[in-house]
Amino acid sequence: SWVSHYPKDWKGGNVVGLGMNADELKQNPQLSSYVVKDLNSDPTLPFDDASFDVVTCVVSIDYLNKPLQIAKEIGRVLRPGGECIISMSNR
Repeated sequence: SWVSHYPKDWKGGNVVGLGMNADELKQNPQLSSYVVKDLNSDPTLPFDDASFDVVTCVVSIDYLNKPLQIAKEIGRVLRPGGECIISMSNR
């Protein structure tokens, strides 16, 4: 969305956002680029294998219809030794 939840002064290099709302993603100043996609309609990530050092998923995995398939996709797009950081809301 329009917020990445990273510290304001954090510089992450190439930061790619993925979400469902292009208007919100456009307003996110921490993103280098973004992809608009509904992962509930198609639970595949539109990225090459081993293309990310870190994947973050902030307060959204609990809204997915197929979270296990998305977790497998995260593993696919992470480079060896990469990290996945997931946060969940308390609901």
